[in-house]
Amino acid sequence: AEDGIRDKLVTGVQTCALPICAPRLPAFPMSTIPDDARPALDVLRSVGGNDMVAMLIRTFLQFARERVGKLGEEARNERWEEVASIAHSIKSSARQLGANALGDACATAEECGRKGDIAGASAGVTAIEREFAVAYEWMRTLTGGTPA
Repeated sequence: AEDGIRDKLVTGVQTCALPICAPRLPAFPMSTIPDDARPALDVLRSVGGNDMVAMLIRTFLQFARERVGKLGEEARNERWEEVASIAHSIKSSARQLGANALGDACATAEECGRKGDIAGASAGVTAIEREFAVAYEWMRTLTGGTPA
């Protein structure tokens, strides 16, 4: 009898390997989201729902677009400490929203900028610009296509 009750309680619940297990919320067009972004987005949606995630993404896109523009300017002016600082400011937010490739590019640019590795920091800036363009497109779909 207990097994039958347990089966009924578990039926329909999708578990996850995250500390806070919740069913996936299907409101977003998941096919446009990179696979490695989904766990972070699932956690955020389980906490605040789709509207909160969309608001966080819009805020991030606006902030990051400004910062990536400034990053390119600082790199052209060879201000590598400033490049490191800007990359650091984007890194955590990108990762929290599932833009892991962007976060990794930021980590590289930050580390190289702090070390004075000009070639590495310059390559990191290029990678940030590329990965931000990619993340911008899939993140924008999660906000209903509204630009940041």
